[in-house]
Amino acid sequence: MIWVEVLSRHRDVAARFRCAGPEVRIGRAYDNDVVVDDPYVAAAHVRVFRDEAGRLVAEDIGSLNGMFLDRDRKRHERIVIDGERPIRIGRTYLRIREAGHAVPHERAARPEARALPVVLVVVLGALILGIDALSVWLNETGEPKASHYLAPLLAVVGFVVAWVGLWALLTRIFAGSAHFVRNLLIALVCLLAFSLYNEFAQFSAFALAWRTATNYDYVAMWTIVGAACFFHLREVGPTWLKTKAALVVSVLALVVGVETLKQSEAFHDSGRQSTVRRLLPPALRLAPVRDASAFFDEIEQLKARLDRDRSEAREHDGRP
Repeated sequence: MIWVEVLSRHRDVAARFRCAGPEVRIGRAYDNDVVVDDPYVAAAHVRVFRDEAGRLVAEDIGSLNGMFLDRDRKRHERIVIDGERPIRIGRTYLRIREAGHAVPHERAARPEARALPVVLVVVLGALILGIDALSVWLNETGEPKASHYLAPLLAVVGFVVAWVGLWALLTRIFAGSAHFVRNLLIALVCLLAFSLYNEFAQFSAFALAWRTATNYDYVAMWTIVGAACFFHLREVGPTWLKTKAALVVSVLALVVGVETLKQSEAFHDSGRQSTVRRLLPPALRLAPVRDASAFFDEIEQLKARLDRDRSEAREHDGRP
């Protein structure tokens, strides 16, 4: 008894054939034991049989595109089947096993926690909307209006729905299931991380007079976007994770590098790096307040240095 499994791109079993004869022929023609619907597979491509030692062997029977072991690029005329590594003919992966092939033990079934993801979505959504509402309230300088709060909150909701809908569609196309809740959780966690970072950056700029976090907030934003894209891609397909991570890191490095150049002072049309300042209650100011005399002392010292530099420049140019 020989079993032939046709694998999907994610190495899941797409079809399984039970062959009772001593030899199995695989190809695109209808007189084969296993018919493969692949235009790159020959009409009669592979035969599987037992050699003198009783091992299963796959043999190429004169195809144009050949036979390969898994993702190996070396063409093989014969391959001894081990039951684990698939063979590739055309663009189709086949796994061949005997009836006595040992399978892993069954997994312990756990009760599905359907309510937990929904609760997490509600909690994360409430935290994000609460942080955004707090940000609007702290920036409020006039009479409070409901539209000042509803507009940014609706914008956040619309962005999340569009973002998650796009990734759910891609996941549905390539993985067979939308995984909407998982994609929604990924988006909400990353959005919450950026909201917390933004609040920390604004607070540190006001309370500690530390502007580095706000000057380079774009690095944090693009890093979080890259992490979200990687986890979404993992939902699209669990294979090629290292390649996906390398692609995300490469694009992230390129975007951050371009943004850094745009914000550098070397580009005159871009101007200096800007710091978003938010008015917060004076009680939150943690940096020591400098008195006016210290400020004017520094001004006098700066004026003296400027005068000295001007004098040295005139002497160097030979001007009186």
